[in-house]
Amino acid sequence: MNPVETPATLPRLEPGSIERTQLLARLSEARHKPCVLILGPAGSGKTTLALQWRAQALAYGHDFAWMTVVPGDDAQAMLDALFAALDRVDPEIAREAHFIYNRDGELRSPDPIAIAVLRGLMRRSRALVLLIDDYQNVSDARAHTLLQTWLDFAPPHFHLVLVSRSVPPLSLSRLRDKDAVMELGFADLRFALDEVRAFAHSRHMGSPDRDARRLHDITDGWIAGLQLVALDIQRQPERLGRAVPVQNPHDFTAYFNREVLSQLDLRELDAMTCLAAARGFNLALVRDLLGDEQGPALLERMRREHLFLMPMDGMERQGWFRFHPLFRDLLLERLERMPDAQRRQTHSVLSQWFGRRKHLREAVHHGVASGDLVQAADWLDRWARELFLNGELQRLVRAVSELPRAILRERGSLLLWLGWSQLCYRQFAACHDSLAALKDRMRGNDPEARAHWSLLAFSLALQEDDIPTAQALLPAMQAMRQGSDAVLIGGRRNLLSWLFTHEGDFEQARKVMQGAVPSREDGSPLLDSPFGALMSQALRGFALMHSCDMRQAEPALRDALADAERALGPYCEAACNAAGFLSAVLYEVNDIDGLHPLLEPRFDAIERVTLPDALITAAVVRCRLRRLEGNPLEALEGLDRLEELAQRRGLDRALGFALIERLRTDLHMGQMATAWQTLHALQALARRHAGNAAPASRRAVGLAAYGTALVAVAEHDDRGALAALEPVCGPDDAAWLRRDRASVHGLRALLWARLGQHELAMNQMASVLRDAQRQGMVRSLLDLGAEWLALALRWAQETPDADPVLVFYVERLQAQAALFRPEAPPSLAPLKESLSEREHEILRALANAMSNKRIAQALGVSPETVKWHLKNVYGKLGVTGRDDAVARARDLGLVGQG
Repeated sequence: MNPVETPATLPRLEPGSIERTQLLARLSEARHKPCVLILGPAGSGKTTLALQWRAQALAYGHDFAWMTVVPGDDAQAMLDALFAALDRVDPEIAREAHFIYNRDGELRSPDPIAIAVLRGLMRRSRALVLLIDDYQNVSDARAHTLLQTWLDFAPPHFHLVLVSRSVPPLSLSRLRDKDAVMELGFADLRFALDEVRAFAHSRHMGSPDRDARRLHDITDGWIAGLQLVALDIQRQPERLGRAVPVQNPHDFTAYFNREVLSQLDLRELDAMTCLAAARGFNLALVRDLLGDEQGPALLERMRREHLFLMPMDGMERQGWFRFHPLFRDLLLERLERMPDAQRRQTHSVLSQWFGRRKHLREAVHHGVASGDLVQAADWLDRWARELFLNGELQRLVRAVSELPRAILRERGSLLLWLGWSQLCYRQFAACHDSLAALKDRMRGNDPEARAHWSLLAFSLALQEDDIPTAQALLPAMQAMRQGSDAVLIGGRRNLLSWLFTHEGDFEQARKVMQGAVPSREDGSPLLDSPFGALMSQALRGFALMHSCDMRQAEPALRDALADAERALGPYCEAACNAAGFLSAVLYEVNDIDGLHPLLEPRFDAIERVTLPDALITAAVVRCRLRRLEGNPLEALEGLDRLEELAQRRGLDRALGFALIERLRTDLHMGQMATAWQTLHALQALARRHAGNAAPASRRAVGLAAYGTALVAVAEHDDRGALAALEPVCGPDDAAWLRRDRASVHGLRALLWARLGQHELAMNQMASVLRDAQRQGMVRSLLDLGAEWLALALRWAQETPDADPVLVFYVERLQAQAALFRPEAPPSLAPLKESLSEREHEILRALANAMSNKRIAQALGVSPETVKWHLKNVYGKLGVTGRDDAVARARDLGLVGQG
């Protein structure tokens, strides 16, 4: 990984490096293979060869991303380095993956990250080589899973190079069978005699032609051994004849301790030992640690005498260096034997240096190592707010993780930022614990602390749909003194707007959004984070959408989405929320063609980073779209995911929406037995909320009533359907119906017409059409079906004094109904590409109506991997969903006829 947290380091060739001509020729021949392994012990020249090949690959027009894994790096640290490497090539490759990762605190599965990167790679046409150096340091199984996914699904123009001391624990048999892997081992990496001779020439040794064979015999071509013996002989040429073999890391350690360290000046050796405490260093750091005189002189000597220094391109236009791993290991052992005071002082200086430059995790790590926990906590206090407001949650959380819990709980400010991070990661139980600890520490006369506590508690209540708690905190939120604090200003504004929208007080929701954009300490506008101006725009559109004002909601949300994409990219939090809300508007105005490009590229991000409302909205719209396209099985799969998420987060509101859509899909498929099971689940949810006046509870009761009516209609019990709707369709039905009001009252009109109550039906129809036309609604009425549209047309024809605007609206609905028709079933044309064995397994599972989750469990893979396989299966079959895939597979004889 990088020596610090910012993406800025890349190894470069040391002057005088010997070109590995024969190995480079072999690598050139293999440049089209998906995977290359360069394997050998420490000091065998793996990195130098890789750097030489990098120069060659760039000449071929390939892009080249390079990252190094440091001992102790976990999957998150490796991802930091990976994103930095890819960003140096093209920030668009990993933009979506980086955003998902930064908002996924637990990283339960690396597959969403891996697949997001694959999508970024597939959007490019240029060849890209990703090289991971020191891969043997990867100890986190999730990192191996990430790489395996890439190897399994990588596009042809992506090439993975692993440089390692040991064979990576990856499944490469399939690639080996296809001759798609090139492997270079230790025997390949050893210097031949002519390369040893060139090495001796480059070091200006006395008689390189005469001494080359002796050097080769002593080292057997092992490059670290050559460097070490050459260093010794340059000081004492007569030692060549007496040198003992140095052919592996064990020989290196013994030889170095005996023959080299003993020759170094003790003061210089101590200085190098202190430098080894840092993963990487540049001239500025060396000056701070060793002094203006000794530091630069030592660095120059190490560079001049090749004292196992590995140069890297660096930050701040200064060169960055790290020690050769073998050498650093020896120095770190020596560091542990240093006097405790000297070791602590070293870490203290490093903590100060990194802290001043906002490299927070390094600053906290060295502060803790120095024993100065107060200083370590001070660095967090200094930079936590900025990281949080910039949306850099992973950096903040990982820096916090370096601190002992005892010191963390002594700092209310740090507990606050920990609580916000836990909330953003949906770690609600942990956030409750942090809130309790914060409340215990709050002083009664500290209004700022109380304000921040109230804001966090209020936000947590809304995330958990705990409206009573939110309402209890409402007076404190409304009376909050915000001052110039961007968190308080933006947080209060956005959260109050969200609550008022839920309660149906849309005027108050819009009013609370008024005022200037909150600014950060440097005066720049706060755009990112849940409290930024971009999220405010999305929430304004949400209020308009929730009030069923589609005419104003569409432009407002389109502007919010465009502004967020322009400022922070298509996968930022504000963009994903705006897209989720906009999907409901586009569906309602019947812009079906606009939904696919809006939702499909970012739906994984929507599932992970948005507010519950945006997630529910997008998931429901996606389900209805799949059903409309003739893919009800695909709709059910999406509902499985929404139900699972609702149950995991304890969101009954999301569960209610998932169940009503499942019920509609069951009825669409004619599965009455399954529909009754779904209805019973919906009614059980309603019973849990019976008697509760909160909007979410009334919504659950209303959805159960509507579901009961839909089942009654399907069973031709029109009177039973009307009876089910009556208790929830009173004067205040808008409190639970909102966007579904047109659907519910439209159904009542149809039922009255069927039962011969013509006047009631026509009056209800007029009311429905009037409201829907004013609000710009289309799809809610089209989804009521052809019989309802015929009734609407009958109203227009039979009502003498009908409003001409409403008559025109009915005609428009008739025209809109003809716009969208599912594509015809695919023909029996040959497959675009043969299916792999795994894809055949997936297809057979589809034919057995297995969900993605069940397929994943059966095959021992993640649901994200199943989704990626399905995407490939659909592409090869020329279909868009499960239903068509199964039908086409049966037509082609790929699966049984059921």
